[in-house]
Formats: sequence, structure tokens, C-alpha cells
Amino acid sequence: MNVLGQPAQIRILPDRPKLREEYPLVDGQQLHPTDSTSPEELLRTMAEEIGALDPAVINDSIEGLHRQFIANWFLDNAPTLSQCREVAQELHDGFTTSQLEAYLKARIKNSPEIESTNYDDLEERFRSKLCMRSAWFSGLSNFPEEAVLRLNPGIAVKRQDEFLIGFDLPEGKTRQTEKQRVVERILRQAWKIRCKEEKAMEGELDIKLQVEHLRLLLNHKTDLFKKLSEQYSAKIDISQSQHIVRITGDYAICSDLAKLIYFMIEKIESVDLELPTVTNIMRYKNSSTTTARGALSDRSYIEHIEKLTNTLIKTTQSTQRNYVTKLRVYYIGPDTTDLEDVQRLVYQLLNPSTAYKCQVQYDPQDKLMVPIQAPIEVGSALPWTERRTPWTRWRDANWAQVSKERGRTSRKSKPPTASGQPHSVTHAIGKFLSEGRPKLTDTDRVEGDHVYWQPYQKHMVSAVLGHIAYPVLSRLAQTNYIQARTYKSRKDQETRLRNAFLKTIDSRRTMVTGLPGSLESFERLLGSNGQDYQDIRVRLQPSNMESNADVELRSLPEVDLRIRLNNQTKNVGVESVRLVRDPRESDLLLPQEAADARFRAYTYFESKPQLAPQIIDFIGASNFDVWGESRLRTPSKLNLFVPRFALPESARGPIEDGDGIEVEYAFTSLEYHSYMRTMYEGCRVYYNTVEAGKTGGRRTDLWLETPMVAPHSDYYLSRDFVQFFNTVRNLICTMDPGAPRLLSQ
Repeated sequence: MNVLGQPAQIRILPDRPKLREEYPLVDGQQLHPTDSTSPEELLRTMAEEIGALDPAVINDSIEGLHRQFIANWFLDNAPTLSQCREVAQELHDGFTTSQLEAYLKARIKNSPEIESTNYDDLEERFRSKLCMRSAWFSGLSNFPEEAVLRLNPGIAVKRQDEFLIGFDLPEGKTRQTEKQRVVERILRQAWKIRCKEEKAMEGELDIKLQVEHLRLLLNHKTDLFKKLSEQYSAKIDISQSQHIVRITGDYAICSDLAKLIYFMIEKIESVDLELPTVTNIMRYKNSSTTTARGALSDRSYIEHIEKLTNTLIKTTQSTQRNYVTKLRVYYIGPDTTDLEDVQRLVYQLLNPSTAYKCQVQYDPQDKLMVPIQAPIEVGSALPWTERRTPWTRWRDANWAQVSKERGRTSRKSKPPTASGQPHSVTHAIGKFLSEGRPKLTDTDRVEGDHVYWQPYQKHMVSAVLGHIAYPVLSRLAQTNYIQARTYKSRKDQETRLRNAFLKTIDSRRTMVTGLPGSLESFERLLGSNGQDYQDIRVRLQPSNMESNADVELRSLPEVDLRIRLNNQTKNVGVESVRLVRDPRESDLLLPQEAADARFRAYTYFESKPQLAPQIIDFIGASNFDVWGESRLRTPSKLNLFVPRFALPESARGPIEDGDGIEVEYAFTSLEYHSYMRTMYEGCRVYYNTVEAGKTGGRRTDLWLETPMVAPHSDYYLSRDFVQFFNTVRNLICTMDPGAPRLLSQ
């Protein structure tokens, strides 16, 4: 102790810390380290002690601040930049770095998708496994390089010019402090905050689609991406190699477009189509099916179907001969119209309309001396499956001399011989059309009865005028044909020419209608007695039947449905429903005339006034409103009970009332017919304009039709058929043959 009056020296000793029972000192342990503690370490230790509090309490406090922050701007849909800066400062000042990091880590654990710096603030329902989408980034960048990086889940993309909503960069600094960066991540990733000022800026959003989905959307006939770009005033870039779509615009536009693309992708569906085998495709034994069987191996046919139907088609299975047996069709659902159109077109391709039993003849009255090829421009007069082929018609090189001689003589064809027997060509055509067909009777009633079908078989024969066309000869075929013209003997030369000519025609041919001058010829016949008619004709072919049926698929009848149209009342009604059986065609070539003729005969059964329920449902599900804006359409399938008496006699077997089989029919064509009708030499003559859509084309037909009514006789070999044959020839002779020319001239 110092002496009174002198300054006192006071020494303050630290209190001895109380030892916790759960942490007793061990021998040799010192309470205070010998080395000194730096101020930085002391502050860090203090922060750790504070952070050692219960994390749940800290997280609840931050969440309370989050809820209060949302309540301040909820009605405005987005906070302002100043509001974001205020809450960021509160987080920065009210919590330590470790506490903020712990909160962010807990949020990432509960929502792993926010771990990436490519934060995405769209709702969870706008995420799909079918596509990969980046967040919206303000500013512009290179495409597609930057998009590829953003869409890589293993790469965290951070832009140098990223919009900062928490803190401005300190003066002279190029980056935020560590604590500021944690706060920025909480605002962006955990809270998914974007301020109003940022959303008004121009930015980008990238979407990576599956290859098939992108191709489907790109090939859509409405040009979907162009339409979306114009509607939303946004820029859309597409990289087909990377199958990435970039949307450029403000935040709202990019978000809305991303949602629309998401919805379209979610609606894309795929269906596998099993195609019939080659034997099922061959509907008739002597039909040419080479093109049909291999057509689907030609990618151009597939691409054309895709263009017509807004679909994507992939070949998933084929045979060793490269014949396709399975297709996978991608289409935008839930509407199945596009899928049904694909089924129709594929069926049309595999079952061409010319696949009937068909022969070819040429009239001996026209001496085929020097035949030449006259190319034909078909335009839209043929179905889509035949438009890619260059077509030509045989003409006589001496047409000018023949036309001059015809001008001095009668244009009528030769009448039947005195004995009443038709000449050889007429007899050959009649015999072919009647092959395997029953002779007509007075009533023509068949055995059995059915509640929906009349048990009376009717017969019809018709002839359409046009050009019998065949593909332009290959070089080898031309060589063989020229060699046939080198024989010295006239008879031998004509025989060789005839054989070479018919061989080229018989391999593959089609009928091209819409002849120049056909309308004028019809108007001369029509006079003032004509009347306009309109109807819709739907044709369906059998595609499948019950497994226990004892008949062949090719022996089943087709379905011909005709819908009557009334332009005055704009109403539709059923005109007729027919089961058409045994169609046969015979082509008559007339190289020295203006037109050729195709004869067609068939047998049919008509429905009773009470229609089958399946037909009523089929018509109810169809759209026949030609006055509306929507396209005409029908279902692609029709399941129908076919009475056994409608089958050919060879396939009928014993018949009982109501006996029949269940048949699945496939749609093959829908045509709108507008025609005028008159009489000529006892036959009905039609001038018909046919609209068959993009697949069937548009054509005009001039054709004749007459029912077969000769009792107790074979109509095709009778004088009645000879008269019909001569009526067709006479009508052709009234037309000017003219020079070989293209139809478009």
C-alpha cells in the first residue's frame, strides 16, 4: 500500500471463468492460450458464437422478413428497385454471413432446382421433362453459344453485366463483397425476385426441345413461331442443329411465350401405326402394287404427308426389301384430326384407287400406224400420289391427215354388224366387265334379308372421257418400241407395234380428265334442259374384319356414301348409302381422237330408309358444312355389319336372314361434286366438277352412265351394251381431236 497523499496504483485482475460441468478441464489444459488473439479472429469468433443459436429461429426471422417484404408489393405484382435495396440492407445488417448462408443452404436443400445461378421464377407447373429451359436473363448475348452454356446443368452461368437488385457496386470495385453476394443470391434464387425496372428491360430466355418436337412445330402449316413472334412483338431465334429456341423480349413477353411453347409440347402425342403386309395391300391379284408397296420407303412421300397433315412421321420398322411396316406419328393433340388424316393418306398410298381389275383395248377403227408420245401436264387433276410422275399419252403422228379425212366423212362410229353381234373390241370389253358376274333377272333379288339393307342387287355401267396416260417411257422401253417399227412387213409391223404399245400402257396407267373443249361439247348437248346438282361423296374400303370370318378381305364390298346438299336452305341430307361390289374397269384407247374412254361396271346394294346405327354415328361425327369456314372431314374408321348376301356368290355360303360379318372400313376419299346432267342417245351425261382437297386434287369429268336393265340376259354381251358403247364413241367423235398438246395450253 502506498503512503497517503501519493498517487495510488490500481491493478484490475480478470475474474476467473466459471467452468461448465459438461466441459471439465483436463490435466495440463490451459484456460488461456499463450499466443495473442487478433481483432479479426475475435470478431469471427463472436459471429460464430452468435450463429450457434438455433438455426430454425434464424430462418423463421428471415422468412418473417420475406413475408413482410412480399406484403408491401404483392398487389403491384413486382417490387421496385428501391424496395429490393431496402430489404437487402435489412438482411445485410440484421444477420451474419454464416446465418444467411445457412438459410440459403436450407432453401436449396428443400428446392434443389434453385442451386443453379440460372434462377427461374416461373411456376413449377411450367417445367417439363420434355424440354429444358433457362431463366430469363436481362441484356443480349450471342446465339446459340451462350444458350448452350445456359442450358448445361453442370455450368453455372454468371453474366458480367447482370442486373443487381440488392446493392450497387462500391465505387472503384468490380464485384460485391462476400456478404452482399449471399444477400443477392437469397433475393434471386431463394425468393425469385425481379424488380419492375428489370422486367421492363429487354432480355432472353432459351428453351431446348427434343428433336422431333422442334421439327413438328417448325413444319406446322400455320408457321407457329412466326405467328407467335408477330402476335407478341418478340424476336424468336431457332438453332435446328442444337434444337434450341431463343425468345428475346421483356420479362412478361418471354414468360408468356415460354408457357405457350410448354403447353404445345405437353400436347404433342405419338402413335405407332402398324401397316398391312404386302399380301393385304394387294387388294386385287392383277393390280400394280409395286409403287404402293415401296412408296413409304421414299422419304419425299413421307414429307408430303407431313406437310399436308401437320405431323412428323418416322419409320420405325421395315422389311429386308425396305418395305415399311411401322410408322411413328407425332401430332399436336388432343384433337386427333391430323392423326386421322395421316391414316387416310397412308391407306390411300397403299391402296391406290386404280387397283381394280382393269384391262386395256384400242379401237381397230383407228389404225395405230405411227404412234408418238404426247406429254400431258396434269396439274391438280390427279391425286397427290401420282402428281410427281411425268405422264404422256399415245397419239397418232398422222392425226392431221386423219382429221382432214374425218372432216369429209361421218364422225359416227361403225354400227353393230347385221347379225347383231358387236365387233371384237366391244365384245372384249363386255366380256371382261361381265367376268364372274351373275346374269340379270327381272327382280334381281338375292336370298336372305336384313333390317338395314335391301336384298336387291343393282348394276351400273359408266364411261368417263379423258386421256389414258402412262409414265414417260424409259430409254430402254423407247429402244424396244423403236425396234418394233423396223419390221418390213406391214402386218408384222402393226402386230409388233400393238404389242409394244399395249405392254407400256398395261404396266401402269391412269386417267387424266379435264379435256380442252369438253365443256363446250357438253353445252351443245345440254341446251336449255340442264340443272345443277351438288353432293358430297365419301368412299371407304374394307381394312380389317373379324378373325373368324370365312371370306377374303378383297371380296368385301366398298361403302359409297352420298350426302345431298341444298344451297337454298343450306341443309344436308343422306342421298344414298351403297355397298359397292365387283368394280371392274376397261380402258379404250383412241390415239386419233380427242379423248380416250374408261368403262366401269359395278354391282351395288342400297340401304333401307332406316340407316344402320354405325352409319348414323359416322355421319353425326362428320362435318359436311360446305358453307362454313371449317374443313370437311369424317372419322377415319367405320365399323359396319355387312350382310352376307352382299358378298360375291363364291364367298357367300349358306345365307340366313340377318347373317353377316363385322367389317372395319377405312376412309379413302371425300369429294365435293357440282355437276350438270342431261340426256344423250338414251344415256345420262354428266359434266362434273370435283373438289377433292389437297390430296385428291381438282378436276372436271365428262362421263356417261346407264343402268343395266336387260332381263334374262348377259347385259355386257347384248345389243344394249353395244348401243352404250357406240354412244360413247359418238360423243367422242363430236370433239375436235386437234393437235397433240398439253392440257394447260
